[in-house]
Amino acid sequence: MTPGSSAGRPESADVREVRAALNRALRRLGILELILLGAAAIAALGGGWLAALLGAKAFGLPFRATWIASSLAFFVVPALLALGIERFGPRAAKRKDGATGDRRTPQGDGG
Repeated sequence: MTPGSSAGRPESADVREVRAALNRALRRLGILELILLGAAAIAALGGGWLAALLGAKAFGLPFRATWIASSLAFFVVPALLALGIERFGPRAAKRKDGATGDRRTPQGDGG
């Protein structure tokens, strides 16, 4: 067995504390993500309502259909742009090549 392997021995208290802290951080990030997604949906509904109101007054468009279409556009178009940037942007090319920017060795030390 190598000194860094944990096969057959219990985890140290430090490792358990770090895992607990990471799990807590991931839970909090998940909650924050849901809050931001909800805020974006509310902003899209508000922007869609305003666009529908302006479209109905200025051009005589049907309010409800315009509200639905513009709300979806305000929510879906930025989401698709973000997805495209994430998948096809410069960082995606680095990930595809395997250059993650992580300087750790396979053993996990910093050098």
